Amino acid sequence: MGRADCSCSSGGEYRQAAYEQVIVFLLDRPHAVAQPTEEQVSSLNNLAVRYDPCMIAASYKPKKKFMQLAIAEAKRARDRGDYAIGAVVTRVTDGREVVIASAGNRVKTSGSSIKHVELETLKYVSSGYGRYLTEFVLYTTHEPCAMCAGACVWARIGAVVYGVSQEDIATYGRKRGTEEYKWRACLIPCQLVFEKGNHAIPVIGGFLRDECKKLFGYRAR
Repeated sequence: MGRADCSCSSGGEYRQAAYEQVIVFLLDRPHAVAQPTEEQVSSLNNLAVRYDPCMIAASYKPKKKFMQLAIAEAKRARDRGDYAIGAVVTRVTDGREVVIASAGNRVKTSGSSIKHVELETLKYVSSGYGRYLTEFVLYTTHEPCAMCAGACVWARIGAVVYGVSQEDIATYGRKRGTEEYKWRACLIPCQLVFEKGNHAIPVIGGFLRDECKKLFGYRAR
């Protein structure tokens, strides 16, 4: 599980102000060698890590009902001829957690190899709630690939919960993948992407893993 250091303070506003001051400084003197103060440089160095603190506690406990909804979405995706992968995005506010969006994969049915359900769900939620999703949790039946994990970093998602890992996907693909359903994997752990992106959030892997593994062999009725 990832560790979240997410204490909120007015420091973020101060760091943003320092950032804007440096930008203005550069714009005002386009032909000069800009020399920001040590305080401004320090503020800029800390900006990426601390400016937009996450709002999901490190002690966050995932809920079975949300992953079960993702599993149901995955089955619906397979029923219509796609990979059995599903995702749910919840919002945590005032001690309550509610579903904001849920969907199944559309890579095959859309004809786009990058239309991963995690990415599409994040885009949908961001369109209604803004670019930063610090109080939202992504549940997904399969560990986010590097592309989707990167989207989580840029969207500043508050937490990620997944069922089977990229290693699980690769193992199944090698043994039982078909020409139609290859089950390719990107063997870069999402936790590594988050760490390299300075995005310290709760990450819970292997949640309802056995139920999610059954999706590999699920067949449309």
